[in-house]
Amino acid sequence: MVAIFIIIKNLIRRPSYRGEGTFVLILAIIPCYVSISNVFEHGYSIDYFDDYEGFFKDLYAMFFLIYLYVHSVKKEQSQRIEHERQIKSDLKLKSKLLTEIHHRVNNNLQIISGLLAMQVESENDLKLTTSLGLIQNRIMAIASVHKIIYGSPNLLYVDLNLIFNSILGNLKVTYLNEKNNIELHELIEEGLEMDLDRAIPMGLILNELVSNSFRHAFLNRVQGKIEVSLGRLENQFVLVVKDNGLGMDDEVFDGKGIGLTLVRNLVKQLRGTIEIVKTNGTNFNIRFPILNENPIQI
Repeated sequence: MVAIFIIIKNLIRRPSYRGEGTFVLILAIIPCYVSISNVFEHGYSIDYFDDYEGFFKDLYAMFFLIYLYVHSVKKEQSQRIEHERQIKSDLKLKSKLLTEIHHRVNNNLQIISGLLAMQVESENDLKLTTSLGLIQNRIMAIASVHKIIYGSPNLLYVDLNLIFNSILGNLKVTYLNEKNNIELHELIEEGLEMDLDRAIPMGLILNELVSNSFRHAFLNRVQGKIEVSLGRLENQFVLVVKDNGLGMDDEVFDGKGIGLTLVRNLVKQLRGTIEIVKTNGTNFNIRFPILNENPIQI
């Protein structure tokens, strides 16, 4: 009995067994009490234990049932904790894998962009070099989004301010120089986030519209202004890209140009609408839902 008491005492000292150990101690004391009562019953003329023997047997049965219940609850709780720990471990592993994927994609796109830049420098055909330059800008826009994603702690949503700053920064390096005085102003509402599967189409739309203004709006002009804004209106994102340039050619306005065709298709992919106004330059007004109906799952 002393050995049993010592074992139970050690169990009670452990936090994980404290609840069960208490019940085990009670369950051990009750039969000891009943056993002692039997000794007195047969060896001595003491009626005290006889009066309570049935009560303690019932009490023992009750505590035994309580012990089984507590043990079952603790076992279920331990299994749930282990399950949650496994889920967190799996999510952490998936996050690392996704981060590595975006990192590798960005590196590969940077290599492709570098190869295109080398090809542009080696060509003398202006039309070909222009086309290659446009392709390079589109690849850099995609690479910018991937770079921001793998550097973000959130792999479900990405900060649109970071995307816009990165893409517009690349376009400034490409098109702004000492030979022109084109101003690029951006006004992006703070705190805007977008799910990952729509971030790349959004970046391509921005890249296409702003690069179109740089290339076509200010031909034979050294001054001009391009304005980019993004905000929320009710349950929609509103993207506005406008310039005070020459206005859009009818061929481009009708959707025959590759750039605008790409923009229209991307807007359709985002389940949005596009409005083009040719007054004092060109004004693109694009709206699409803030919430994605079919977000990616991790």
